[in-house]
Amino acid sequence: PSHPSPSMYLSIFITICLVVGAITFHYWVLGLLLGVVPNPETDHSHFLRSLSLLLMIVFSHVLEIVVFALGYLAGVRYLGWSMPGFGGDQILSFFDAFYHSATTYSTLGLSKVPSGEAGFMTAMESLTGIIILTWSATFFYNILGRTPSKDDE
Repeated sequence: PSHPSPSMYLSIFITICLVVGAITFHYWVLGLLLGVVPNPETDHSHFLRSLSLLLMIVFSHVLEIVVFALGYLAGVRYLGWSMPGFGGDQILSFFDAFYHSATTYSTLGLSKVPSGEAGFMTAMESLTGIIILTWSATFFYNILGRTPSKDDE
């Protein structure tokens, strides 16, 4: 049996760093949001609270997607990873990488699935994305489901 190449070990290391970074960042963001959400007993607009929470959560997901996209770009440009289906053999632009990252993170799966080093990162980003998206939905539901605000009465 053949052993993984040094490039694959580097891919595993980079992927683990990105996954741990995304989870840590998301934990930090949700902690910050918990601190700025109005107390359920205070008079506030349920709509504005919901909208602001959702926008901040979406923004955090976009940042996480961007970081994974930068990981794909770095792998292709500096480590020689192959990403077939993106302008020949390589990702040509940040937007190609972002598209692949967003469809992977959201588990939509519209991109072509690469093999090798980029394939490992793709699989782990998909797993991380579905866990973090579920975490965000649970957080949002728990925060908004506490106590109805004045506009709900």
